[in-house]
Amino acid sequence: MPRLLLLATTMLVVALLVVVAHHDRSGPPLGAVLDGTDRRALAAVPMRRGADPPPADPAVDLTNPVAVARAYLTAARSTTPDDGGRTRRSAVPYAAPGSPAAVGIVVLDPPPPGQARTAAVTALDLAAAAEDDRRRAYRAGVTTSTGPPGRTGVAAAADAYVVLARQPDGRWLVVADAPEPLESDV
Repeated sequence: MPRLLLLATTMLVVALLVVVAHHDRSGPPLGAVLDGTDRRALAAVPMRRGADPPPADPAVDLTNPVAVARAYLTAARSTTPDDGGRTRRSAVPYAAPGSPAAVGIVVLDPPPPGQARTAAVTALDLAAAAEDDRRRAYRAGVTTSTGPPGRTGVAAAADAYVVLARQPDGRWLVVADAPEPLESDV
């Protein structure tokens, strides 16, 4: 029993010291709730809609899910300085209407002025498929190169996961795009 009392007293003293130490700092006290003004001050700048997308590349067979996944990822991950603060919509022709992928990719890190970022799919592996083969998920390796147009740039590699759904007309279109696999997507 004395050990329990000692432990409880020690915890109370530590908690009191934390509250006293925080009392001298500027800002809201521990446990404070931010009011509407505080939340608005911390809010992110709203994203603007990007330019209308070009039509799908006629060389891409929309009945081939691998071809659609590659075309989508290449278009979605390629950016210009003008895309900053906007959604990149060049991959929309390969996205299912009404899906999150059809909104476009939010560009948080555009290339600097005078440069462009081009993407290439270096690997594409089937990660999962629905039993009725109406949805497929792919894990992709994507390399981007940032530099002046037409010249070699700085390369970066990342993984991406895309989920495609077969449409009633036989086309495969992207319904989800994420940096990590989502269990509920297949």
